[in-house]
Amino acid sequence: MIIDVSVEIGKSLELNSSATDLINKINVINGIDFILDFSEVYFISRTFAQAYYASKKRSPKNITEINLSDDVKPMMKMVEKQLMF
Repeated sequence: MIIDVSVEIGKSLELNSSATDLINKINVINGIDFILDFSEVYFISRTFAQAYYASKKRSPKNITEINLSDDVKPMMKMVEKQLMF
């Protein structure tokens, strides 16, 4: 299932609660594989990214991100690397 993040949350992702709410919504949907389309998202805060990856890690679902903009991708990668350790 593909989920358009800009429609579900918005184009500027700032609140950690938004990340947690998104993953919680995914967790109650039938299915195991989810693709989050970030194509219209132009900003992501460090707080959102941290909450997103922490919630994603606890989720039983397979969640993949696509279409990360050049503005969003560096923050997502930085936070993902930090949480690996």
